[in-house]
Amino acid sequence: MIEDSNAHACVTQIPSRKQPAIRAMAYFFSPLQKILSAALAGGAGIYIWYYLYYVCQQPALYFKEGKLSELVLNHCTLLRKKYRPTIWAVNPHIQTVLSALRTLTCRAMYDRQPISTTDGGTVALDWFQPRGYAKLPADTPVVLVLHGLTGGSREGYCKWMCTSIAQKGWRPVVLNYRGCAGLQLTSPAVYCASFTDDVHLAVQEIQTQFPEARVFAAGYSLGSLILCKYLAECGNGTWKAAGSGISSAVMVSNPFCMHTSKVRASKPWSIEWLYNIGLAHRIKRYIVEHNLALSKHAELDMASIAQSTTIEHLDERVVCKLYGFEAAEDYYAAASSMQYIPQIQTPCLFLIAQDDPFLGKLPIEECMSNENTVLAVTLHGGHVAFLKGLWPFGTAWMDQVAIQFLTMCSDMTSQNQFDAT
Repeated sequence: MIEDSNAHACVTQIPSRKQPAIRAMAYFFSPLQKILSAALAGGAGIYIWYYLYYVCQQPALYFKEGKLSELVLNHCTLLRKKYRPTIWAVNPHIQTVLSALRTLTCRAMYDRQPISTTDGGTVALDWFQPRGYAKLPADTPVVLVLHGLTGGSREGYCKWMCTSIAQKGWRPVVLNYRGCAGLQLTSPAVYCASFTDDVHLAVQEIQTQFPEARVFAAGYSLGSLILCKYLAECGNGTWKAAGSGISSAVMVSNPFCMHTSKVRASKPWSIEWLYNIGLAHRIKRYIVEHNLALSKHAELDMASIAQSTTIEHLDERVVCKLYGFEAAEDYYAAASSMQYIPQIQTPCLFLIAQDDPFLGKLPIEECMSNENTVLAVTLHGGHVAFLKGLWPFGTAWMDQVAIQFLTMCSDMTSQNQFDAT
């Protein structure tokens, strides 16, 4: 027993010799931890103060006074409040990248309706959740969604917008351009920002199926460019049919001036330049996928197309050849929205973020000269993003704004507050 007691005493004496060193380390690290904790708390407090007072701002609105602007100011409450982007994703590039991930958090089912064009091409209307909407009344409003460059109905912004439309009880449908979203390219002609024939065809098809329903539209990025030009052409009489067939429209993240946007994306090693390279790669994949159809067009040099590294190179070697433009600058001039906004006769809302990496120029004067348009400019939001909340992968602020605007237009059209065109 004595030996065991001594052994135990020996064992317990070992840590006792280290206690002074441990106490010394604790004495040293305790103040350091307090300093670090205080620094983190102070930094967090400063950032929260910066976020609340400088990041969260009410959108700037530009318009010509008239019926539409009066209705927006009175009924579109989201545009009269501060937009609060995701607190940990304020940076425009983080917003833009995270927005692309929204496709992973929304399940969508579509009923595809292929449509043949007059030149032998094929586009498709993807009707969102067809089983549930077969029971809707014939006069249920239809919202036509136009996607961006190299996109389709599977893009996150399309699926979440369709979900928002469906939750309202309306009928959402996405127009997939030629060769997009799994469509075969059945003619040697691709889609582009200046070509509006397919939108006209889609609107006619919707009106044929649902003659009693009002048709609304939402365009994103390149889809916004196409939609803007289409509405202007309907306003200036380019199309023989009276009016656009669209009661009102929302256009999100429109570059507006393609030349300025191109210059911005051409600065080597800028983040915009990296977007340019990435999108050019996706366009080349689109061309490779449809190589058989495009190779039938004698004007196209597939070898030079394969060597292209930027969007401008591909526009010159594909779009210009197929649509008769002398150079990419001519195509950009024909597709840019600045010249078309004053001609629009359909009630429209343009939603853009000031930090959008693809923004060319804000059409402030153009929107302030046309009482049928309202331009809403947020300080933050990125490109086709406008994320909100701590979890930014659900409904975006742009979805809510679009639904609120279209709902207002639908209600006011029903009350004959203004005429749909």
